[in-house]
Amino acid sequence: MLDLKSKLLFTIGTVFLISFGILTYFDYRNTRQEIAQALTNEARLIRSMMTATRRVYRHQLMISGLPLDGTTLGFLPAHALSRVSNEFSRLVTSGLTFNNVSDRPRNSELMADRVELEAMDYFRHNPDARERLVPFDSRDGEPYYHFAAPLWITRDCLKCHGKPEDAPPGIREIYNASYHYELGDLKGILSIKLPARELEQRAISQVWESSFNYLVGFILTFLAVFLLLKRTLLGRIATLTRASESLAGGNYGTRIDLTGSDEISQVSAAFNSMAEAIAERTRNLEENEQRTRSIFQSAGEGMLLVSDDGLIRDHNRAAESIFGFTAEQLSEQPLTCLLPEQLSPVERRRLLRIVSHSDPGDRTRQRIEITGRRRSGEHFPMELNISQVKIGSRTLYLSIIEDISERKQAEQVIQEKQQFLQSVIDGVIDPIMVIGEDYRVIMMNRSARDNVPAQFRALSTHYCYQVSHNRDTPCSGNEHPCPLKQVLSNRRAVTLLHEHHTRELGLRRIELDASPYRDSSGRLRGIIEVSKDITERLETEEQLRDNEVRLSHLAQHDVLTGLPNRLLFHDRLEHAMHKARRSGHQVAVLFLDLDRFKNINDGLGHDVGDGMLREVASRLLRVIRDEDTVARLGGDEFVIILEDIPDASSASSVARKCLAALSQKMLIKGIDIFPTVSIGIALFPEDEQSVDGLMKCADAAMYRAKDGGRDSFQFYTRDMNDRTISLLRMEGSLRHALEKQQLLLHYQPKYDLRKRELVGMEALVRWQHPEKGLIPPADFIPLAEDTGMIVAIGEWVLDEACRQLREWHETGFRRLQVAVNISARHFNPSLLETLDQVLMKTGLEPECLELEITESVLMENAEAAVVTLHQIRNRGIALAIDDFGTGYSSLSYLKQFPIGSLKIDRSFVQDVMQDSNDSAIVSSVVALARNMDLQVTAEGIETEEQLRFIQDSGCDFGQGYLLGRPVDASRFEALHLRPRVPA
Repeated sequence: MLDLKSKLLFTIGTVFLISFGILTYFDYRNTRQEIAQALTNEARLIRSMMTATRRVYRHQLMISGLPLDGTTLGFLPAHALSRVSNEFSRLVTSGLTFNNVSDRPRNSELMADRVELEAMDYFRHNPDARERLVPFDSRDGEPYYHFAAPLWITRDCLKCHGKPEDAPPGIREIYNASYHYELGDLKGILSIKLPARELEQRAISQVWESSFNYLVGFILTFLAVFLLLKRTLLGRIATLTRASESLAGGNYGTRIDLTGSDEISQVSAAFNSMAEAIAERTRNLEENEQRTRSIFQSAGEGMLLVSDDGLIRDHNRAAESIFGFTAEQLSEQPLTCLLPEQLSPVERRRLLRIVSHSDPGDRTRQRIEITGRRRSGEHFPMELNISQVKIGSRTLYLSIIEDISERKQAEQVIQEKQQFLQSVIDGVIDPIMVIGEDYRVIMMNRSARDNVPAQFRALSTHYCYQVSHNRDTPCSGNEHPCPLKQVLSNRRAVTLLHEHHTRELGLRRIELDASPYRDSSGRLRGIIEVSKDITERLETEEQLRDNEVRLSHLAQHDVLTGLPNRLLFHDRLEHAMHKARRSGHQVAVLFLDLDRFKNINDGLGHDVGDGMLREVASRLLRVIRDEDTVARLGGDEFVIILEDIPDASSASSVARKCLAALSQKMLIKGIDIFPTVSIGIALFPEDEQSVDGLMKCADAAMYRAKDGGRDSFQFYTRDMNDRTISLLRMEGSLRHALEKQQLLLHYQPKYDLRKRELVGMEALVRWQHPEKGLIPPADFIPLAEDTGMIVAIGEWVLDEACRQLREWHETGFRRLQVAVNISARHFNPSLLETLDQVLMKTGLEPECLELEITESVLMENAEAAVVTLHQIRNRGIALAIDDFGTGYSSLSYLKQFPIGSLKIDRSFVQDVMQDSNDSAIVSSVVALARNMDLQVTAEGIETEEQLRFIQDSGCDFGQGYLLGRPVDASRFEALHLRPRVPA
């Protein structure tokens, strides 16, 4: 058996052999790593040398002023380093090469190969990598290590590699590549290729040399040293070392448990004491730092800690919020990134003055307002409080930043409001002043400033009595009471009147409105005084009072005749009726309306009509008593009030005088006029009790006088009122007749008397009342004429008649013609537009429509009628004169009318067999028509004898009950139209 020593030696030998093998293996690896590290360090040294040389060389070249041409182009760093690399390769036998290469170089010799392109791609994907070492095999199979370091584009690089137009002329003219780089792009790499074969040989040789030495030395010394050190020192030192490394790694709780009194034990005890002290101090520092950091970060104002080189060393969250940057974007950035690219000269001087005069011992802050710039590029006002601080040996600047945008906006709003207020009061034409308790003017508008006397304008302070009164003492006394004293005394607004004597305008009257002026606390501080020159207003009021009497007369009297108008008449009638109630007498109202005044006014002109009205007023005034009243209500309507009459005979007597006075010839502007008047008489209180009611009674009586033949008078009776009410009701119903489709057309046939065949029909309107049944035209057509509704009815008749005839044309009766009567109110230029619309809407041919117009309508204004008739005839529409012979026709105008037919009125046809005059008239009309090449239609044929006479007289066409009564469309079809096959 082996003893303990043998066992120990065997164990140590075994351990040695294992250790020797392991040591040899690791020695080989370490040797290779050391050699590789040495080569890497060499490559790093070369990289540093190349980088420094490149930068210095580039800088010196750029500032040398040498022109870049074919001769100096080789001085560029790319060319120079390429030559240095080639020269280095020839001098160094190890095979190591270096150069800077690119994927798009200007110099073709610097084009990156496959390995170098892979390295460039690696750095693009790993922008934080500073170097890269990878093995590779060359094309001939030789192993190499490739060391690469990235070349990033800096601002200086952009001078030659940015935009082509920014490059120096020499480079721009020779090269057309390697442009358009941007800041931070990868331009290329520093490429160093290290041969691996020499590395392997050097490692193997060195290991063999050292292995033998290790073997001998290890065998001789290992046992003794190992045993001695292991027993006395190595274990305890290892413990101490591990504890030190743990403490150095930040584990401040590390302790060493070694007993004894030797130096290592003492060191262990000292180590434990030091570790406890470090741990305590570290805890205090961390607490202080955490407390300070918390305060710093939670501050509401932005804080920046800036070094003397202008870099931001620290900041809080409020600063990030103010400027819109993240913590990473602000850290280690220049302070200028938070300021506009170009500070104003004033802001630059303020900032430099604060920084240059900062004192670390001075705790006061230097405040300035300066413009800041957010990340978005927005500029904003900020207040910068800068103080200098000392941290260790470093001098820093603590900048406290406050965004004062809202404060500036508020100040701007206040300023704008002040300017607005000033512009508002400047826009007031009256002088306005705000006056303090000491009579000093605090504010005034432009009008007040313009009134400041010349001798006081240069003064910086004005007083109210200087500005308004050009005096050196305040106002006083009854002539010029002081508004300031009164407001301060009464504490309410006052209005005063002052008289000012001016050199230019003389005596002026000024109204002063003074109201209290209070400060923000409500204390009375003065007055707000508004001055108004009311001289012209007072003069105008006097003139208005003078004119009021004249205006009152004009308001109550007719301008043309000077008679009382409707307003004054109403007052006088009301007064007369009130007086009659007390006295028991009667009051008569005479309503006068001139007959056919419209014909005179339209035919002879308004000058003649106005002259006639004035003459009528003058004659009526001569007829009545002084206590009676003659008034003009408007147009040709006059009214007379007869007061205190004993009976109705007095009223009739005055009416006869009026008729006699007005019937006498009037000479107006050289024209003889014989007017007539219709008079209606109503009595109070017999007929009505109210003013309006009495006027309605007189008006109704006047219309009865007109219906009775005009040029007469009528007293009011109850049946007149009933008839008026009946007409009003009928008028209301007629207005709804069209809307409710109560109107319809009846058609009376018209025959050719020679051929005894149907040639057309006349459309006659009827009113189918829902309660009264069929109302004949004689009952509602005159009402429609008076109210003007005849125009709407006439348009409907035209539309419906043309539509119906068009429908009959489509069933085969194409030669039929329809006749439509045109009223006096409808015969005007607007009729042309109505005809165009109806014919376009219904599609009826114009020659199938005939318009019948009475000769009285045509003769009202013959010249205008000629023009309108020609416009109608030019459209192809036929024209006929209806009821010919019943009115007055001028043959001179008749031959100018483009008519095609005359219609003999039924009144002549009815008695043609008994009355020789009627037969003569019919024969004469036919003869006249033949001479004028016109056709003749006889109306009202009711017997065979009448028909034979009309035929023998030579009439072309005939209508009447004998030939066919008026019937509705369906009945007309059944009686007169036989079904035909459409053409």
